Amino acid sequence: MALKLSMTCGPYDRARALIDGTVKPEGIDLEVYVNPDPGRQTKIEGREFDITEFYSDLYIADLHYQSLGYTAIPIFVKRMFRHSYIYVNKRAGIHSPGDLNGKRIGIQNWLTTTAVWARGLLEDEYGLDQKSVTWFTERMRGVGEWKPPAWLKMELIASGRTQFDLLAAGEIDAGITTGTWAPNVHPNIDFLFPNYAELERDYFKRTGFFPIMHTLLIKTSVLEKDPWVAMSVYNAWQESKRKCYEWLEWQRVHQTSLWYRALWEEEQAVAGADFYLWGFHKTRPEVDKLLEYCHRQGLTTRKFDPEEMFHPSTLET
Repeated sequence: MALKLSMTCGPYDRARALIDGTVKPEGIDLEVYVNPDPGRQTKIEGREFDITEFYSDLYIADLHYQSLGYTAIPIFVKRMFRHSYIYVNKRAGIHSPGDLNGKRIGIQNWLTTTAVWARGLLEDEYGLDQKSVTWFTERMRGVGEWKPPAWLKMELIASGRTQFDLLAAGEIDAGITTGTWAPNVHPNIDFLFPNYAELERDYFKRTGFFPIMHTLLIKTSVLEKDPWVAMSVYNAWQESKRKCYEWLEWQRVHQTSLWYRALWEEEQAVAGADFYLWGFHKTRPEVDKLLEYCHRQGLTTRKFDPEEMFHPSTLET
C-alpha cells in the first residue's frame, strides 16, 4: 500500500506534472496543495504538510537549532537572479554600487534569501561594507533563538509604512526586495543595475551560480520512519522537471512572445539542456557559497558544510 503524504509548492511549470498527477513519486500517494504565495509555510490554515517548499536561508539559519522538524533534499524549487531586485532613490546620489557604503538600505527582513544573495553579491563583486550600512527592515523575524549579530545596524520600519514608501520619499537610499519596483513604477525609484540582464549573464558565466531561493523539505519524522521517501520525492521532481523541459522546447516556436526562441537558444548554448540544476554534486559549490553568505551575515553560528544540509540518502545525487 502506498504511503499517503501531502505536499505544498507554488504553481510552477517545473512542478506541473506533480501537481496534475502525470508524475507520481514511487511508493507514495501524494496529495499536492498549490500555494499561490509559496515559500515559508510548513502550515497553511492550520494544516501541516509532509513536504514543503521553503525559504533556503531560514532553513539554513535553523540548522543549529533544528526547530523546524524538516530535512532538506537537493531540489531547489525556485531560483532567481537578484541584480534587478536592488533599487535606488534617484536623488540619493548613488551612481554605482560602491556608493551604497554608509547609506540607508531597506530590506524585507534580515533573514530573506533574496537579501542574503543580494548582500553577498554586493560585498563580493562591488566591495559593499555591510557594517557601514544602516538597514531598515519591515520585519524582525528569525528562527530558533536567533538574534541579530552585534555589528548589525538595523532599524524597524514604523507600522503602517513600507520600505517602498521610505524609498520613494528618500528616507532610505536603496532597497532590496522581491517586488518589481522598476521600471516606471514610481518617478523617484530606479534599478541600481539598469543593465541587469547583461550583468546576470556575466555573473552566471563566471560563477555558474543561478541563485537558489527555495529548497524542498520533508518532515524529519517521515524520513526517520521511511528514509526511502527522500529519493522517491527527489526522482519524481526530476521527472517533473524533465517534462517541463519538453514543454519549453515545444514553446520554443509556439510561445506567445516576441523573443522567446532566441532566449531559449541562448540559455541552451550557455548553460546546456539542464540549466535548472538539482542534485547534490553539481550544485555543491553554489550551496557552499550560500552557506558562506549565511555565516558571514550572521544567520548561522558557524559555517556549515553542504553535506550537513541534506538528507544523507541524497548526497550521491
